[in-house]
Amino acid sequence: METRTIDPRTADLPAMIERGVLLHGHLGPYLVAGIRMGLLALRELGGTGYFGLRAESKAGHTTPLSCLNDGVQIGSGCTTGKGNLRIVGSGEPRVCFIAEDGRRLDIALRPAIVESLRGADVVAKAKDLQDAAEEALFAWTMSPP
Repeated sequence: METRTIDPRTADLPAMIERGVLLHGHLGPYLVAGIRMGLLALRELGGTGYFGLRAESKAGHTTPLSCLNDGVQIGSGCTTGKGNLRIVGSGEPRVCFIAEDGRRLDIALRPAIVESLRGADVVAKAKDLQDAAEEALFAWTMSPP
């Protein structure tokens, strides 16, 4: 069986967002945020995507925040179907990624970003999130195994 990989250093973000739109059905800021979280996790944990990594999303199952979960699937390759993406929360824009060696990377969308999304044009905000610096979008912490 051939398996795919994702190199976060060379990933084509616009192409990944387009794949996300094909999965999700429309462009939105939480989709983009989830993709970027996945790529950040792969880079920080040294992952190659799809396997060898688990994600626990606190975003829950209610839109628009749950759209983050579809983005995480595109950006990290963790999926609900493979069982390495679990939706464990109920409404917090935060995902914990766990490497095979037990290291944990907790990534949260900054509160100011979440607030800026309320009532905003979703397409314009999605494009803003695509171009923004990671440090402006997210707060993250790494925990040892």
